[in-house]
Amino acid sequence: MLTTTERPKFWQTAKSAWRSLFQALRQMAPLFLIGFLLMAGLNIAIERLTPLLAIPTRDALKEILTAGRRLPWLDVSKAIGMDFAVWILRAIIAAPLAVAVHRFILLGEVRRFYFLSRLSLKFARWVFLLEIPVILLSWLILFATGATGLPSLLWLLMAALIVLLISTSQLLPGVAVEEASETFSGRLETALERAEGMLWRTTLIFVLAFLPVVLVQTAVVRASAKLVESAPLLAPIGRAAAGFIAVTLSAALISWIYSYTAHRPRQEAQAQKAPSPA
Repeated sequence: MLTTTERPKFWQTAKSAWRSLFQALRQMAPLFLIGFLLMAGLNIAIERLTPLLAIPTRDALKEILTAGRRLPWLDVSKAIGMDFAVWILRAIIAAPLAVAVHRFILLGEVRRFYFLSRLSLKFARWVFLLEIPVILLSWLILFATGATGLPSLLWLLMAALIVLLISTSQLLPGVAVEEASETFSGRLETALERAEGMLWRTTLIFVLAFLPVVLVQTAVVRASAKLVESAPLLAPIGRAAAGFIAVTLSAALISWIYSYTAHRPRQEAQAQKAPSPA
């Protein structure tokens, strides 16, 4: 198990995560290729099925609310059901990629042709459970369109949820390396204990690591705006690429932070037990 005794530094952790991710991509290329193709295929399927099944988009529902008209609740229920189904499928597709990255960095394990397994499905379940509050709140924010003051309050609640997600992200590497935990609440409590005092450090590490991705993505979107009009499939494929980087880089970052936080309580306890010098 990878153990880091030094508190994660901003640039160093971001660089280590990128370096580990490139190493993982080279050694597990078939696995990552399968994951990316599944992500792209899911996005393309959503693009095709949404109009085919007459499922309204969020933008269409927002226009109805902005115009002061009543929502067609049958169509809304279809949109919500579709949204939950997509989030579940994305979690199932992303889980093997994240598990592979976690185990590569923390255990040095290489999985070239592995994809779905009991472990990856368990990991996907945890990811989806953590995402449920965000999904529900995003729909509440949509329904609050036009209400005075309520959207701002809901966005504040969303910010609080994101903070909670950052804090609980430490449980994901533990699930990936099959760290023992007796109960659901016990795993959450352990993750929150490990994240204590690490919120701003973790946030800044993520910002630094993803800054090049955001800049490149912004430039690509601007440069390919006209090209997407003539080749519409480029949009879902581009979103799949962004999602692929988000999943794998996040897993690499969390793994490096976990290598410190998972052993920090043990190190602090040993320091407290050590006899003080005379």
